[in-house]
Amino acid sequence: MNKLMKTGSVICVGMMAFSFVSSVSAEDKMNGETTVNSEITKGEVTLEVDATTNFGKKELAPVVNFDDQVINFKVTDYSGTTNGYTITAKLGDADTTRSLKIGESELSNTDATEVVAEATHDVGENEGSVNAALKYTDATETREFTSVINWELTKGSTADIAE
Repeated sequence: MNKLMKTGSVICVGMMAFSFVSSVSAEDKMNGETTVNSEITKGEVTLEVDATTNFGKKELAPVVNFDDQVINFKVTDYSGTTNGYTITAKLGDADTTRSLKIGESELSNTDATEVVAEATHDVGENEGSVNAALKYTDATETREFTSVINWELTKGSTADIAE
């Protein structure tokens, strides 16, 4: 039994000594390495236009000419592959008494008309505005008129976008 206790004590002291030898002190250095991966991908190109424009009210007359109104737009481009854009517009309905101009271009309900052309733009949000002029000729009734403008964005040539 005495021999067993001595053997157990030797084993216990040996294990403690081994644990002190294998520990790391503050002077030792540990090195490591981390690989960081990332990728920038092509994003979307979007067009946002004011949802409504109210020209207000005018009295019935042979020619009802409304004041100009501003229509705001935003082209957001995170594609990184195009430079410049064109915005075209056309009317979504037919009305022979109405004349609606965006800038100097009169809109029709059959053909899209170029209303904005930018040769370059920045990555991200590009804001702008266009003037709209509305006129009714030979209107014969008093009522509320609603017109719909259909907008289309065409991206420019493939090139690096200015940042």
